[in-house]
Amino acid sequence: MKAVIVAASLLALAAGAGSSVLARQDKDVDILQKAINKPSANWQVQGAEQTSKPVKDKTVVGGGGVRVEVAAASSQPWAVAAQQPISGKIARGDTLLLAFWAKAESVDGGPATAIISGARIQQSVAPYDAAMQGSVKIGGEWAMHTVPGKAAIDIPAGGGNVSLHLASARQTVVLGPVFVLDFGPDYDLSKLAN
Repeated sequence: MKAVIVAASLLALAAGAGSSVLARQDKDVDILQKAINKPSANWQVQGAEQTSKPVKDKTVVGGGGVRVEVAAASSQPWAVAAQQPISGKIARGDTLLLAFWAKAESVDGGPATAIISGARIQQSVAPYDAAMQGSVKIGGEWAMHTVPGKAAIDIPAGGGNVSLHLASARQTVVLGPVFVLDFGPDYDLSKLAN
């Protein structure tokens, strides 16, 4: 239930909730103050086996995203990755929430599904160690997908990014806005579980 409240709060933030009305996860936590990134749909996509382009879509918060077509599956899912920077710092043990809008599109008439095998908050330079990660299955309708976790490592301010590994299958995914929230070390992770 708490994950639904968090998602609703993020929806309100992304939709431009008025400054006088702050979106809240619960009565004691101001979601806006927990963001350690600049929420946007400005994904940087890397990899030889992909094509990507910005798209406009009024049905998603923010009005658009980035369509990524993965031409071929790879045994290295990170061979095609979408990334965005994180400006805030992360301390080992912090409770984190990665939340992003996405939808899949059909490939060759098949079902509109996609797999993000690695939805990661990680170091932005080698060795690219993850503070936390999970996997996400994407359907054919816009939805906010969340990956909660505890930070396994420290990442200094400006030294991290979100990385979505997309090359586990030949697939097309459209990525919308992303949010990275840091609730600190004492926040109960179970409150963010789906």
